[in-house]
Amino acid sequence: MPQTPLVLLAGGFFLIVAGSTLFTRSLERTVLRFFNNKSRGLRILGNLSLSLPELLLPLIAFLTPGSGKSRVEAGTGALFGPPLFLLLFLVPLAFFLKPRENRILAREIPLLLSGLALALFLFGHSLLFRLPLALFLAGIYLWGLLATPEDEAPQEVPESGSPWGPFDAISVVGGSLLMGGGSQLFLVGIDHLRSAQGISPFWVALILAPLATEAPELLTLLHFLKKRSLSEGHSILWGSIHLQATLSIALGLLASPWKGSAAARSAGESLLLILGALLLLSWRRSSQRPKVPAP
Repeated sequence: MPQTPLVLLAGGFFLIVAGSTLFTRSLERTVLRFFNNKSRGLRILGNLSLSLPELLLPLIAFLTPGSGKSRVEAGTGALFGPPLFLLLFLVPLAFFLKPRENRILAREIPLLLSGLALALFLFGHSLLFRLPLALFLAGIYLWGLLATPEDEAPQEVPESGSPWGPFDAISVVGGSLLMGGGSQLFLVGIDHLRSAQGISPFWVALILAPLATEAPELLTLLHFLKKRSLSEGHSILWGSIHLQATLSIALGLLASPWKGSAAARSAGESLLLILGALLLLSWRRSSQRPKVPAP
């Protein structure tokens, strides 16, 4: 049935978007309820829930019993596609961030660059070499969370807002489950599209997977941009990219039987180049000082 891949892809996409909508509506109240540090709370919840599809897609591809070469290639594309996609939004946003946010980028990107470069080299090598690097990447992720600075000013729930309640818990959990189910359905659609059209599963996953898996981040980013909250938007975007470049790659190192391919290496090198450009921009922006008018 020719339309089957498109139906599966569309179904997975809408489940992910529906889950994101449920989760986003309760995000701020959940952060204020459980976290004293709002920036850290946004980063953790953005990581664990908004990035759930990006974590699931590669793991399902690598760990499904009987996964063949095409599934491995699709999983590899799903590793590199999401961070590349989100960087297209973060790089322009960095021009408008405060020095404080740019200092966070300037502090954390060098470790990501070193970890990703080693990961590209070690994919497909012995687990004896991959395991220490996976632990190193997981450590970078935890360090990034713990190093998240406190908010510049206390954040209070708006007077017009209602306090956190059971419906918010249902929204967060239900939204995460919908995003997880949508991720599985989307991967099946990618597999069917490869079978029907003969397209490389790596490129299908690299291009199409971010359109669905990054929908939660983009919807949440839009929510904060409408409120003119660049700091919160940065916390969501960078938190997701940071997770994808650390935990996702670490899980890929442990679970993937990938032996390397020219296309995948090109995608990884592109990710390194864009992160390097963002690092240079962040260094420059973080060192700028506001101009004091002459008396």
